[in-house]
Amino acid sequence: MDQVTTVRKQMNREQWKSIITECRSSGMTVTAWCRTNGICEQTYYKNLKKLREEMLESFPAPLPVSDEKPVSFKKLEVQTPIPGTQAAVIIRLNGAIVEVNEGAGQQTIQAVLLALQSVC
Repeated sequence: MDQVTTVRKQMNREQWKSIITECRSSGMTVTAWCRTNGICEQTYYKNLKKLREEMLESFPAPLPVSDEKPVSFKKLEVQTPIPGTQAAVIIRLNGAIVEVNEGAGQQTIQAVLLALQSVC
């Protein structure tokens, strides 16, 4: 696109910004204002749409929306084991105590953590 075309489009854009601002601040409906000022209502809305689309292009792309819940962590306090237990991990949370014994398998630990996640 050459410079003359670019400048012409910019001037036209600025003119329509002014027209739309004037219409909105008039207190009249768009139909009445366009009729009073000799502007085709379809042309008004076409230019309004163009200006809105140009504004949207200047905004940064929105972040993708995820259905997943955000990951959150809870602070775990490390305490000395309860006497007489063989637990490798003891979690006290909301009045409940979860003990994971020495030698517990990975699947068991994952199941316990998933259960805690659904409760918290």
